Amino acid sequence: MNTNVEVTYKFRPYDPQLPIEAMKGNRVVKCLYKENTATGKKAGENSYIQIPTAHISESVVIEQIQELAPYVVAFLQDAEDKVIKEAHKNKSIGFGASYFSLDKILAYLDEQGQGNRLNKERIEQWFKEEMRDNLIAAFAAKMGISETPSEEELDKLAACTTAYQNKFTALAGGKTLYREEECELLQKALNVTEAKKSPIGERFYARLEKMKQVSNGSDLLDLL
Repeated sequence: MNTNVEVTYKFRPYDPQLPIEAMKGNRVVKCLYKENTATGKKAGENSYIQIPTAHISESVVIEQIQELAPYVVAFLQDAEDKVIKEAHKNKSIGFGASYFSLDKILAYLDEQGQGNRLNKERIEQWFKEEMRDNLIAAFAAKMGISETPSEEELDKLAACTTAYQNKFTALAGGKTLYREEECELLQKALNVTEAKKSPIGERFYARLEKMKQVSNGSDLLDLL
């Protein structure tokens, strides 16, 4: 490391008992080490660091997709290799042509927790940055709450906002499905807060459009 360069983003000790909230425009990277059973030592001290997200945002990736395409293809092919090897391990005799699809690979990545596009922490950060404040304002206007809400009103706003956050966070699971009424309410929230204009919001809106006929439930969503 060049010691002449000012260090803006610093490693800090990681304590699993203390929550780490990423600052706006940042994400958290954890550096965790296991103790070597032979030596009783660790290669390093558990730490974390907050780093910016702007340089690897979805918009940047889209802008530079031609340069990234070979790496993306190699990554997806590696994931497909793992799917095929797992099928062989489970005594598969082979595949029909319809077996091979990008959707199948993306579903596999989601199941393995590698589908960063639907990572729980990333969705929570997106919700905080793109939806939460505007959603609270929308609920407050709908309920007729003034600029000086009571403690009871604040609790109600928090409950409604958390209900929506949990619904969006659940989309981290590739198999999450909602009934049509819920999908429409979530889509309405994306429109009301203008979060639909974000890359993740666009993706969620399209996904919700596809699952509108599926049955699942929560009545708290009816408040918006």
